[in-house]
Amino acid sequence: SRKHLMGDGLTVMMQATMESFQRLMRFSLRPGEEKPDWQEDSLFHYCYNIVFRAGYLALYGSEPHQGADGKEKAHEVDRIHSNRLFHEFRKYDRLFPRLAYAMLPPKDKMEAERLKRFFWNMLSVKKRQQKDNVSGWIDDQDRFMAEHGVSEGMRDRFMFVLLWASQGNTGPTAFWLLLYLMKHPEAMKAVRDEVEKVLKKSGQEAGPGSPPVDITKDMLNQTPLLDSALEETLRLVAAPILIRAVLQDISLKTSSGTEYTLRKGDRVALFPRLSVQMNPEIHPEPHKFQYDRFVNPDGTKKDFYKDGKRLKYFNMPWGAGVSICPGRFFAAAEMKLFVFLMLSHYDLELVDGEEEIPAIDVSRWGFGMMQPVRDVRFRYRLR
Repeated sequence: SRKHLMGDGLTVMMQATMESFQRLMRFSLRPGEEKPDWQEDSLFHYCYNIVFRAGYLALYGSEPHQGADGKEKAHEVDRIHSNRLFHEFRKYDRLFPRLAYAMLPPKDKMEAERLKRFFWNMLSVKKRQQKDNVSGWIDDQDRFMAEHGVSEGMRDRFMFVLLWASQGNTGPTAFWLLLYLMKHPEAMKAVRDEVEKVLKKSGQEAGPGSPPVDITKDMLNQTPLLDSALEETLRLVAAPILIRAVLQDISLKTSSGTEYTLRKGDRVALFPRLSVQMNPEIHPEPHKFQYDRFVNPDGTKKDFYKDGKRLKYFNMPWGAGVSICPGRFFAAAEMKLFVFLMLSHYDLELVDGEEEIPAIDVSRWGFGMMQPVRDVRFRYRLR
């Protein structure tokens, strides 16, 4: 199924995700409608909600319909259903760190079990057979397991694993990226100018009365500043712990000359956020958001060095090596699509211009993308 996460399969999934975004976000006005005033919302909730629901509908399918009237009714069912799933998912997401460490009290443990069974049912083989437009990646995963004798019940459970893996980090990342852009006007202007240039080159424009823009994979390949801003966001707030099993006794020598003896059966835990991403030798002023940190003035990707040596790994939000996240291409495309659409169609600003960047929730160290300890109010309106 790797072809669905790269190449033609990724293009199909991107198209489905964009169509989901367009159904969930109000981009256009009906004839005679006045341009709406500012709308206010909580940024983390808004980003997580929209990105999760768009990804879910693109991957796990939509309500079947017949005819024009049936299409709108089906879309309404999808909006209601996906919103319900998001709220249940957030309940599980909040419990997950303590669940992983086996630290849930009995009441929360019962709730976690209820939520797991809820999603096993909602994502089951039987439920998916009633959907249209299920992703080829999801179908491939299920077919592979069925061909290798995996029971239907276990395949239902695996679908919840895929949902968490694919949608548990993209919404929070979109929150941090938009927040950093709103807190840094020069970054917002540069990235928005780039988005508008790509739109204009494609012969499209966004505005009241205009149809939602159609963003292609080729268009997303023309956004080096957006790429860099996303990479910088991941550098600042991605904090996975990478675990490796030692299969045989080995002597490991580091670049500093220190040597470690690792025994067969040991486990090695790597935390690249400290060793790489926040290392001032690699990234000067590591706590500062620099939207163009990863790009040269000519738009090419920048190289990074330590002790005069060019680094292969200078940012590791996706892991590394043979176990690097296989869904990183889809995840990056999903986040870029969302931000591209937001910057194309909306004016954005924080309700409180002096709002501080919230602290990160340290209980989530090691589980991927960090989440804030509090939400931030923002407002948006059609441009």
